[in-house]
Amino acid sequence: MRILQICHKPPRPAVDGGCLAMNAITNGLLNNGAQVKLLSAFTRKHPLDLESIDSGYLEQVDLEGVPLETDLDVRAAYIALLNGESYNISRFYSHQFAMVLKRILSRERFDVVHLESLYTTPYIDVIRMHAPTALISLRSHNHEFQIWEQRWKAAQNFFYRLALRHMTNVLERYEKMVLDKVDTIVAISSEEGNGYRNWGFSGPIHVAGFGIKAPEKVKNAPPPMPTSNPRKGVKMFHLGAMDWGPNKEGVSWFLREVWPQVLQAHPHSEFHLAGKGLDPQKWIDVPGLFNHGEVENAGTFAEQHDLLVVPLLRGAGIRVKIVEAFSRGIPVASTTMGIQGLEITDKDCLVQSEPENLAQAIIDLLNDSSRLKGLSEAGVKVATTSFDQDKIGAELLEFYGQHVRI
Repeated sequence: MRILQICHKPPRPAVDGGCLAMNAITNGLLNNGAQVKLLSAFTRKHPLDLESIDSGYLEQVDLEGVPLETDLDVRAAYIALLNGESYNISRFYSHQFAMVLKRILSRERFDVVHLESLYTTPYIDVIRMHAPTALISLRSHNHEFQIWEQRWKAAQNFFYRLALRHMTNVLERYEKMVLDKVDTIVAISSEEGNGYRNWGFSGPIHVAGFGIKAPEKVKNAPPPMPTSNPRKGVKMFHLGAMDWGPNKEGVSWFLREVWPQVLQAHPHSEFHLAGKGLDPQKWIDVPGLFNHGEVENAGTFAEQHDLLVVPLLRGAGIRVKIVEAFSRGIPVASTTMGIQGLEITDKDCLVQSEPENLAQAIIDLLNDSSRLKGLSEAGVKVATTSFDQDKIGAELLEFYGQHVRI
């Protein structure tokens, strides 16, 4: 099967959860015999670094990148406002990208055009015109409008709040409208899929969660037990992009409401922070906190610690970092929002949303090293049974095979 995968940012190098999720789909399809061509936009925020990408991979997917200017353009935003269009979406459309797409579609025949995220949907009309028989599939990482809805509800400035609310409403209308233009939806979770069904989408929906190369990662994972002696203090950590509002807000909340209680009960415990966009001077005065800024290798950093903390209060989609931790045998403590869409339970990780409850749950966990080990083993089991990228890729190919136009 020939598949054109269109991305709004380069899947490699995998600098965030979205990149990891797109790359997992590519790998899962390739490992199951599909022919995949990758067309990706790249921006200042998400550049295309060819030197850091394996040459074999570049050749296998015949990667083509197109520069895109997505920085705020006040004039373009004003025009979108007057036309009732979503500026969130229109800024991802460029004539250059459309021309490259036309060239690719005129030279090659594809069974499926796989659109990664809502931000690649402005090119659906181009695809229909130049590949009329191709199955157009939307890979949904989340309901985009929900992220913006949470932003305007959290905004303090009155005028900023009004502007964000308008952008959210227009984006939601677009997100519902585009459902009439795609043939199938590949949702990242059952929750996301049910959301599209509730919106009235009547076409085929397939759930393909975030995948990992489970056998290799679990094989290389550390023994399922804490690396520190709990009597001396367990090393907790948070790893996430701090240029994303929900991560920053969640960590601030944890340090303010939860961490002091944990530290009082376990004064030798440590909380380590790392992530893209993290100011190395941020929160340096917080007792027991170690700020590492942006680290070179997220996996290596994670494996040096005992417990991943995901204090998310808002967001959408799934938390890739939790699946990555499971695959490495690292126990997880999270809010309910943090595990949203993963279809896991409090038997697989520690889950509490109220600060007092989360603090007490962590304290109880640190008092019992056998429970830490148990959560580690449970996470590894979940990773191998539910998040194997090759299995996910095989099921996706089977789904596409049932719906492609012959």
